[in-house]
Amino acid sequence: MFIGFFIIFIVTPLLELYILIEVGSAIGALPTILLTIFTAALGAFFMKHQGVQVVKQAQLSITQGIAPQQQVVEGVLVFMGGLMLLLPGLVTDLIGFLLLVPPIRAHIAKRWLFKRSRMTGQGHAYVQAEWTVRDTENGRIVHYETTSTKNSTNANQNPSDKGSIIEGEVLEDKPSSDKR
Repeated sequence: MFIGFFIIFIVTPLLELYILIEVGSAIGALPTILLTIFTAALGAFFMKHQGVQVVKQAQLSITQGIAPQQQVVEGVLVFMGGLMLLLPGLVTDLIGFLLLVPPIRAHIAKRWLFKRSRMTGQGHAYVQAEWTVRDTENGRIVHYETTSTKNSTNANQNPSDKGSIIEGEVLEDKPSSDKR
């Protein structure tokens, strides 16, 4: 933990300062400042675009009855990438741009989810999710609830089981015209 904070708060700013001085001496102070401002603006644009794509993918997963774990982690990575692009410096800009590249971001998210599932009981995981979707054809609301336990030694379980599906309709109370 201490090493991580040391790298974030001591090594990274010193590295940023060194690289900014080197780039500034090579191309000049004003172009270096403009480059930093340009990367921040470009990062904000990419962050918005990639964020919208991740939300669309999450909505698609939800409508298919799949918990959007991958998309949630990717959404956090998009936010972190955008934040790094807004920080002044070229090293954080490079890391931020890498986090906004979809294949790299997906790989990082998958590795994180895999490590996380291994940490929770050596292959045992318990997931409970619940969501509601309106059917576009008939306007009915479908409520999905899934509870699954993954066990690496249990080969009989189907990971695509959706659990219980409870269908229902929304009835709206219309106010009566005669009030007393």
